[in-house]
Amino acid sequence: MHMARKTSHTPARQRSAAQVENLQTVELILTIARDEYGEIPPRLGGLFDDVAALYAGNWPSHEACAVTYHNFNHALDVCLAAARMLSGWNKAEPAHPLGHKDFQLGMAAALFHDAGYIKDKGDQAGAGGKFTLVHVQRSMEIAREYLGQNQWPQEEVEAVVRIISITDYASLPDLAPLFTEPRLKIMAQMVATADLIAQMADIDYVRRIDDLFAEFKEVYEFENHKTLAKKGTKVYKTVQEIKDGTIDFYEKFVLPTLTKLGRMDRYLTNFFGDGRNPYQENITANLSDHLMDDRSQWRRIGDILTDLGLASNKQIADALARQKSLAGKKSGSTQSFNALIREHLLPWFTARSQEGRCLGDILMEMQAVEPKSLAKGLLAQMLPDSLYESLSPRELHFLLQAAILLQNICKGPWILGVVLEMANEILGCEASSILIADLDEKEMLVALPTGPKKNAVYGKGIAMDKGLSGWVYRNGQPARVSNVNVDARFDDGMDKNIGFVTRSILAVPLHVNGECIGAVEALNKNDDDFTTHDMNVLAILANMLANVMVGVLCIQANHE
Repeated sequence: MHMARKTSHTPARQRSAAQVENLQTVELILTIARDEYGEIPPRLGGLFDDVAALYAGNWPSHEACAVTYHNFNHALDVCLAAARMLSGWNKAEPAHPLGHKDFQLGMAAALFHDAGYIKDKGDQAGAGGKFTLVHVQRSMEIAREYLGQNQWPQEEVEAVVRIISITDYASLPDLAPLFTEPRLKIMAQMVATADLIAQMADIDYVRRIDDLFAEFKEVYEFENHKTLAKKGTKVYKTVQEIKDGTIDFYEKFVLPTLTKLGRMDRYLTNFFGDGRNPYQENITANLSDHLMDDRSQWRRIGDILTDLGLASNKQIADALARQKSLAGKKSGSTQSFNALIREHLLPWFTARSQEGRCLGDILMEMQAVEPKSLAKGLLAQMLPDSLYESLSPRELHFLLQAAILLQNICKGPWILGVVLEMANEILGCEASSILIADLDEKEMLVALPTGPKKNAVYGKGIAMDKGLSGWVYRNGQPARVSNVNVDARFDDGMDKNIGFVTRSILAVPLHVNGECIGAVEALNKNDDDFTTHDMNVLAILANMLANVMVGVLCIQANHE
């Protein structure tokens, strides 16, 4: 398998955009090596060319890489993230630096870690996705043979293979027995961390899920479904199912795995300086986009402040505890929180309110965060940059007007009605409502309706286990329906009672301090085609309304 090292001499004008991008990535990696060690580690120079040749199909032993998710571009992204972490470590831990040997081993492992998706020469079946369940082992074998034939010391060959082995996250082993040298263990943790964050931070992450699903479909075709089930392999029926699980994947798999790996990604902040971590910023943007696309609950301000490093978990917990204490309520139970809603929020819709203090005020009073930091967290919560850029001038003007009007919330809930009427205009719909969950009555109360039947529907209750608003409340997820007649979640009971015909619905949840308290609905868009962008706009508005309601709860509780 020994390969002649072939540096690409393709004229620049003949290179594809991907080739140019890959060359730029390699140069970034080599620049980090030169900055760290004054030179490129001796066996690293030709390694990138040889592995590029492997992926291009220029090795006599292998076909060209045919999968589009786990490709050479991804391998280089992992190399670059790992190299940046190493550099950040050396800045943060100057007494225990990682040397050029560690760098070289890490780069070799990152380059080969997904080579197992590449088919053997002459294998014409599938693209390589069939190797999904065994690709780590195949990657280890390819790396071992190549490095051995290129005279790498045996102990270094086995070190690279061990590093690759821990990228099999489904069976992440105890690292201590695998890596007795602390520096090698750190490098291994960085490579495995880089593999996770490189894919999550990819600016095309959501689009590339389609490529990932294509690989999964292939393994489903080559493996018996019962066999997959016995192995504990999740079988996805559609690409949307993967996309819908992105948030859970990040929260329940990626974050715990990064923690097991020692959160090596924190050293990226040392590399970039100024307190920045563009990888985390990209991940946040991707998840924000996905939250918007799937209408998962908006992130709590406390979560954002801690993620941004603006407040500690303890400070947030203390502030929340103090907030609940000031409200005169016990903390913890959903029932007590909903009792607060029933006692103070529902009556507020027919009562006048005054000023009060809530979580932001308390955090600043405790000197847990500065006003500037709190503002940064609130803006990240309410209007992610990626969403801001998609809004039209007219929509931005509407949100500005809504924000100004909501400052006058002390004048009563009719202000919310004015804002909802404006939303009807922006969304091009016939009616809208704020519905609040009443747990005692087990119904969604139409607390503030707009539209031609607003007087008939005001104060009516819809059974919590029926209707789209109940579904949105129970699941904490948004929903949009272009034709209610084909959606089993829709209940026409209210329509029959008030003489209204609902054709299409857009509904988003109302979250207060992380708990869903109700929903905001828009009905009958002009063309009955509520879009994802419409959902974005309504979700922003719902978040604004929810923050106003937090204030109302505090005000009413403090004036008991």
